[in-house]
Amino acid sequence: MANYEHLKSRLDRGNVVVLDGAIGTELQVMGAPMDPASWCGPANYTHPATVRQMHERYIRAGADIITTNTFNTLRPALEASGYGALVREVNVRAVDAAIEARDRAADDRSVYIAGSISCRIPIRDRKTGTLLGGTGYGYGASISAKELRFHAREQADILAESGVDFFLIENLWADNESRAIAAEAAKSTGLPVWVAFTASLDPDGQTVRMDFAEDRNYSIGLGVPMWTETWRTVDNEKTLDEAVREIASIGPDVLGVFHSRIGDTTKALQVVLDAWNGPVLAYPDAGREDYLDTWQDSSVVNEESATELKQEAAEWVGMGVQVIGTCCGFGPNYVGALADALADEVTTPRVDA
Repeated sequence: MANYEHLKSRLDRGNVVVLDGAIGTELQVMGAPMDPASWCGPANYTHPATVRQMHERYIRAGADIITTNTFNTLRPALEASGYGALVREVNVRAVDAAIEARDRAADDRSVYIAGSISCRIPIRDRKTGTLLGGTGYGYGASISAKELRFHAREQADILAESGVDFFLIENLWADNESRAIAAEAAKSTGLPVWVAFTASLDPDGQTVRMDFAEDRNYSIGLGVPMWTETWRTVDNEKTLDEAVREIASIGPDVLGVFHSRIGDTTKALQVVLDAWNGPVLAYPDAGREDYLDTWQDSSVVNEESATELKQEAAEWVGMGVQVIGTCCGFGPNYVGALADALADEVTTPRVDA
């Protein structure tokens, strides 16, 4: 039976569970155009069959969990894309696509639906008043905590009503306040909440921070500053260890690392495992920087092969990580490789006290 209690029982027994892979970049590959402000979000409205087929690909590849295409469907992002009157429709259609894909492709397997919430908030250009946004810039700190709380609660309520099994909070960068706001909004629905952190190593090679490495400059060519003095203050010196302990106090069900390079993910997972007693997840990305392109150039290949990912993921399972999938740039072929290769169980299940 595909419900969260069944998933939790699997985690409690020590089962290794396969998460799906890239959502936005997979839709990009499949022909859904990317929007500068809301990225892959409008595809729920304009390309619903493609969104459904994307989920089906992951289910058939062996994913136990599929993630709704709602990473960038908070109201401000959709308003900036011209979909402000369709906030509910875009989010409801995302869940409908996931449910239909499960009905069509899961057969007798249990497949669970995670409702993605992030904080992709467009920046308003102070000179022109134009709302700008996208993968390269703009996130929760560009608006007040009060506004972000309102938008996160609106989306969480819609996703919960539409039928997600639990929430996956996917906030980027060092703004742990926005991560907490999104987690609290999701938790208020009564559904379980998983929270993920981006991470990279400091130049000292020891400290793990909540950010991307210096070589990943997503704002290249956009001509928009990553930060303005009107944004909320963010503690960019906070370590991943401190952030994990802060979010753990909210009472999440699972914590982990996402949207980080494979090598950084391994270092960051050890931090999470040391600071958190409960189940841990990991889903790294391919380090691509073409997320904003309307169409993805299929001739550009990832640096890491599926075999290399499998080898690292096996180490993660050995560390005690129970949920493993992939993120931007790593599609169904990578998830399929994980599903075929990962051990069935960890030695000692992790249960949050």
